Amino acid sequence: MSEVIVLTGAYGVGKSEFACQLALLKAPCVLADFDVINPYFRPREQTSWFESQGVKIIGSQIKNHVNQDFPALSGDLPSYINQDKTVIIDCAGSENGLKPLASFMDSLVKAKVYIVVNLNRLESRIDALKDLIDLFEKRSHLTISGLVHNTHLLDETSAEMIIEAQSKCEELAFELKLPIVYTMVSKDLYLLCKDVIHNECIVYDRLVLREVWMKGDTL
Repeated sequence: MSEVIVLTGAYGVGKSEFACQLALLKAPCVLADFDVINPYFRPREQTSWFESQGVKIIGSQIKNHVNQDFPALSGDLPSYINQDKTVIIDCAGSENGLKPLASFMDSLVKAKVYIVVNLNRLESRIDALKDLIDLFEKRSHLTISGLVHNTHLLDETSAEMIIEAQSKCEELAFELKLPIVYTMVSKDLYLLCKDVIHNECIVYDRLVLREVWMKGDTL
Protein backbone atom coordinates (compact mmCIF):
# COMPACT_ATOMS: atom_id res chain seq x y z
CA MET A 1 0.00 0.00 0.00
CA SER A 2 1.25 3.49 -0.87
CA GLU A 3 2.24 6.23 1.52
CA VAL A 4 -0.52 8.82 0.95
CA ILE A 5 0.01 12.45 1.97
CA VAL A 6 -2.76 15.05 1.66
CA LEU A 7 -1.66 18.70 1.81
CA THR A 8 -4.04 21.53 2.54
CA GLY A 9 -3.74 25.13 3.66
CA ALA A 10 -5.05 28.63 3.13
CA TYR A 11 -4.56 30.47 -0.15
CA GLY A 12 -1.07 31.92 -0.51
CA VAL A 13 0.84 29.90 2.11
CA GLY A 14 2.97 28.10 -0.49
CA LYS A 15 1.15 24.76 -0.32
CA SER A 16 1.50 23.81 -3.98
CA GLU A 17 5.18 24.74 -4.06
CA PHE A 18 5.76 22.61 -0.97
CA ALA A 19 3.87 19.73 -2.62
CA CYS A 20 6.21 19.95 -5.60
CA GLN A 21 9.36 20.09 -3.49
CA LEU A 22 8.21 17.13 -1.40
CA ALA A 23 7.38 15.17 -4.54
CA LEU A 24 10.84 15.84 -6.01
CA LEU A 25 12.38 14.60 -2.77
CA LYS A 26 10.27 11.43 -2.70
CA ALA A 27 10.51 10.60 -6.43
CA PRO A 28 9.58 8.27 -7.94
CA CYS A 29 6.12 9.20 -6.74
CA VAL A 30 2.73 10.55 -7.83
CA LEU A 31 1.61 14.17 -7.36
CA ALA A 32 -2.15 14.66 -7.63
CA ASP A 33 -2.88 18.28 -8.55
CA PHE A 34 -6.35 18.60 -7.00
CA ASP A 35 -6.22 22.32 -6.21
CA VAL A 36 -9.15 23.56 -8.30
CA ILE A 37 -9.16 27.01 -6.68
CA ASN A 38 -5.76 28.54 -7.51
CA PRO A 39 -5.22 28.99 -11.28
CA TYR A 40 -1.73 30.47 -10.98
CA PHE A 41 0.63 27.88 -9.51
CA ARG A 42 -0.18 24.48 -10.98
CA PRO A 43 2.23 21.56 -11.33
CA ARG A 44 0.08 20.14 -14.13
CA GLU A 45 1.39 22.95 -16.35
CA GLN A 46 4.85 21.38 -16.06
CA THR A 47 3.89 17.73 -16.44
CA SER A 48 6.68 16.81 -18.86
CA TRP A 49 9.42 18.27 -16.68
CA PHE A 50 8.10 16.69 -13.49
CA GLU A 51 7.85 13.30 -15.18
CA SER A 52 11.48 13.65 -16.28
CA GLN A 53 12.27 13.97 -12.56
CA GLY A 54 10.32 10.83 -11.65
CA VAL A 55 7.10 12.59 -10.56
CA LYS A 56 3.88 11.45 -12.22
CA ILE A 57 1.34 14.29 -12.36
CA ILE A 58 -2.37 13.49 -12.32
CA GLY A 59 -5.13 16.04 -12.20
CA SER A 60 -7.54 16.12 -15.10
CA GLN A 61 -9.56 13.63 -17.08
CA ILE A 62 -9.51 15.94 -20.11
CA LYS A 63 -6.85 15.57 -22.77
CA ASN A 64 -4.71 18.69 -23.31
CA HIS A 65 -5.85 19.97 -19.95
CA VAL A 66 -2.79 22.04 -19.08
CA ASN A 67 -4.39 25.49 -18.85
CA GLN A 68 -7.90 24.63 -17.74
CA ASP A 69 -9.25 26.51 -14.73
CA PHE A 70 -12.21 24.27 -13.95
CA PRO A 71 -12.37 20.97 -12.03
CA ALA A 72 -12.40 17.89 -14.24
CA LEU A 73 -10.36 15.59 -12.08
CA SER A 74 -8.97 12.22 -13.00
CA GLY A 75 -10.52 9.16 -11.41
CA ASP A 76 -7.21 7.31 -11.54
CA LEU A 77 -6.15 8.22 -8.00
CA PRO A 78 -7.25 4.94 -6.33
CA SER A 79 -5.26 2.86 -8.80
CA TYR A 80 -2.08 4.78 -7.94
CA ILE A 81 -2.75 4.49 -4.22
CA ASN A 82 -2.93 0.72 -4.61
CA GLN A 83 0.61 0.71 -6.01
CA ASP A 84 3.69 0.67 -3.79
CA LYS A 85 4.54 4.32 -4.40
CA THR A 86 4.17 7.59 -2.48
CA VAL A 87 1.10 9.62 -3.52
CA ILE A 88 0.97 13.33 -2.63
CA ILE A 89 -2.35 15.15 -3.01
CA ASP A 90 -2.37 18.94 -3.30
CA CYS A 91 -5.82 20.10 -2.18
CA ALA A 92 -7.11 23.65 -1.67
CA GLY A 93 -8.05 24.59 1.87
CA SER A 94 -11.50 26.05 1.22
CA GLU A 95 -14.97 24.56 1.25
CA ASN A 96 -15.14 24.33 -2.54
CA GLY A 97 -11.53 23.24 -2.73
CA LEU A 98 -12.19 20.24 -0.51
CA LYS A 99 -14.97 18.85 -2.69
CA PRO A 100 -12.63 16.85 -4.99
CA LEU A 101 -11.64 14.65 -2.05
CA ALA A 102 -15.21 13.41 -1.59
CA SER A 103 -14.96 11.05 -4.55
CA PHE A 104 -11.92 9.29 -3.10
CA MET A 105 -12.67 8.93 0.61
CA ASP A 106 -12.47 5.13 0.60
CA SER A 107 -8.91 5.37 -0.69
CA LEU A 108 -7.80 8.00 1.83
CA VAL A 109 -8.66 6.39 5.16
CA LYS A 110 -4.96 5.86 6.01
CA ALA A 111 -3.70 9.14 4.55
CA LYS A 112 -1.43 11.49 6.46
CA VAL A 113 -2.93 14.97 6.31
CA TYR A 114 -0.73 18.03 6.79
CA ILE A 115 -1.72 21.69 6.89
CA VAL A 116 0.81 24.17 5.49
CA VAL A 117 1.37 27.40 7.42
CA ASN A 118 3.17 30.62 6.55
CA LEU A 119 3.32 32.89 9.58
CA ASN A 120 3.58 35.96 7.37
CA ARG A 121 -0.02 35.30 6.35
CA LEU A 122 -2.98 36.23 8.55
CA GLU A 123 -4.57 32.89 7.63
CA SER A 124 -1.84 31.09 9.60
CA ARG A 125 -2.69 32.67 12.94
CA ILE A 126 -4.11 30.40 15.59
CA ASP A 127 -7.82 31.28 15.32
CA ALA A 128 -7.77 31.08 11.53
CA LEU A 129 -5.92 27.76 11.66
CA LYS A 130 -8.42 26.32 14.10
CA ASP A 131 -11.26 27.36 11.80
CA LEU A 132 -9.52 25.86 8.76
CA ILE A 133 -8.78 22.59 10.56
CA ASP A 134 -12.40 22.38 11.71
CA LEU A 135 -13.65 23.02 8.16
CA PHE A 136 -11.28 20.50 6.64
CA GLU A 137 -12.10 17.74 9.10
CA LYS A 138 -15.86 18.27 8.84
CA ARG A 139 -15.91 18.40 5.04
CA SER A 140 -13.34 15.69 4.30
CA HIS A 141 -13.91 13.35 7.28
CA LEU A 142 -10.11 13.15 7.54
CA THR A 143 -8.02 14.22 10.52
CA ILE A 144 -5.15 16.71 10.34
CA SER A 145 -2.06 14.90 11.58
CA GLY A 146 0.66 17.55 11.39
CA LEU A 147 1.89 20.99 10.36
CA VAL A 148 4.24 22.03 7.59
CA HIS A 149 6.14 25.22 8.40
CA ASN A 150 6.68 27.30 5.26
CA THR A 151 7.15 30.88 6.43
CA HIS A 152 8.73 33.03 3.72
CA LEU A 153 8.63 36.34 1.86
CA LEU A 154 10.08 35.04 -1.42
CA ASP A 155 13.39 36.83 -2.14
CA GLU A 156 13.08 38.88 1.05
CA THR A 157 13.12 35.80 3.30
CA SER A 158 15.90 35.94 5.88
CA ALA A 159 17.39 33.44 8.30
CA GLU A 160 16.19 35.62 11.18
CA MET A 161 12.64 35.45 9.83
CA ILE A 162 12.69 31.67 9.64
CA ILE A 163 14.27 31.26 13.08
CA GLU A 164 11.67 33.52 14.71
CA ALA A 165 8.81 31.87 12.81
CA GLN A 166 10.03 28.37 13.70
CA SER A 167 9.73 29.24 17.38
CA LYS A 168 6.23 30.65 16.86
CA CYS A 169 5.25 27.61 14.82
CA GLU A 170 6.35 25.36 17.67
CA GLU A 171 4.04 27.35 19.96
CA LEU A 172 1.21 26.88 17.45
CA ALA A 173 1.93 23.17 17.24
CA PHE A 174 1.81 22.88 21.03
CA GLU A 175 -1.53 24.72 21.22
CA LEU A 176 -3.02 22.66 18.38
CA LYS A 177 -1.54 19.42 19.78
CA LEU A 178 -0.01 18.66 16.38
CA PRO A 179 3.62 17.96 15.44
CA ILE A 180 5.61 20.00 12.95
CA VAL A 181 6.38 17.40 10.31
CA TYR A 182 8.44 19.50 7.89
CA THR A 183 10.00 22.94 7.62
CA MET A 184 10.76 24.19 4.10
CA VAL A 185 13.80 26.42 3.70
CA SER A 186 16.08 27.45 0.84
CA LYS A 187 19.51 25.92 0.47
CA ASP A 188 21.07 29.36 0.95
CA LEU A 189 19.49 29.81 4.39
CA TYR A 190 19.45 26.25 5.69
CA LEU A 191 22.88 26.28 7.36
CA LEU A 192 21.96 29.47 9.22
CA CYS A 193 18.69 28.00 10.52
CA LYS A 194 19.26 24.27 10.98
CA ASP A 195 20.25 24.40 14.66
CA VAL A 196 16.82 25.67 15.71
CA ILE A 197 14.79 23.31 13.51
CA HIS A 198 14.15 20.00 15.27
CA ASN A 199 11.93 18.41 12.62
CA GLU A 200 12.67 17.23 9.08
CA CYS A 201 13.61 19.95 6.57
CA ILE A 202 12.75 20.20 2.90
CA VAL A 203 15.72 22.12 1.48
CA TYR A 204 15.23 23.51 -2.01
CA ASP A 205 17.45 25.15 -4.63
CA ARG A 206 14.69 27.14 -6.35
CA LEU A 207 10.94 27.70 -6.25
CA VAL A 208 9.77 25.61 -9.18
CA LEU A 209 6.23 26.94 -9.67
CA ARG A 210 6.80 30.63 -9.05
CA GLU A 211 9.95 30.83 -11.17
CA VAL A 212 8.11 29.48 -14.20
CA TRP A 213 4.99 31.57 -13.56
CA MET A 214 7.03 34.78 -13.34
CA LYS A 215 8.61 33.96 -16.70
CA GLY A 216 5.20 33.22 -18.22
CA ASP A 217 6.56 29.96 -19.60
CA THR A 218 6.60 26.22 -18.87
CA LEU A 219 9.55 23.93 -18.23
